[in-house]
Amino acid sequence: MMHSSSLYFFLLVGISAVLAAPAEETSAKPKCPPSSIATHLLSNSKKYFFHEKWLDFDDAKSFCKTHHGRVPILDTRADLDVVRAKAKDIAGVAWWVDASDVGREPGQFKWANGQELPLNSSLWFKQEDQPNSFGPGKKTCVVFSTWFGRSLWDENCGDAKYVVCQANDGC
Repeated sequence: MMHSSSLYFFLLVGISAVLAAPAEETSAKPKCPPSSIATHLLSNSKKYFFHEKWLDFDDAKSFCKTHHGRVPILDTRADLDVVRAKAKDIAGVAWWVDASDVGREPGQFKWANGQELPLNSSLWFKQEDQPNSFGPGKKTCVVFSTWFGRSLWDENCGDAKYVVCQANDGC
């Protein structure tokens, strides 16, 4: 009997210690772009930073990731317009967004979150018959232009464009 009461006491003390221990923080603070990079909080309540160097799509994604961001998904007219307006104030002709047909049938564009970017989307620059650069054997990615229209264009993923990055949520 003595043995079971000591075990009971031991368990009770152990459980009490666990309950009294401070809770561990479950959500880590997001990694944010270094202070040497100017970020811009835009009217869509998201932060972006703009890189005025030409990079291909893969290098653009790497650049954003290295600096604690990502190439943005601009899948609404509001987001596209607000980011495009800021980019136009900075520089550039064409800026990458995170959509492509890579790994799918030519012209089957999807955003990085898996949502479809249909060929008949109003986000494409239809006055220039966009999209029109995709085809068999091509890797086609998506950009917006600060010079021509307020819409999306398709381009070869290996071409060099300017880079806009969206800072991690919580920055």
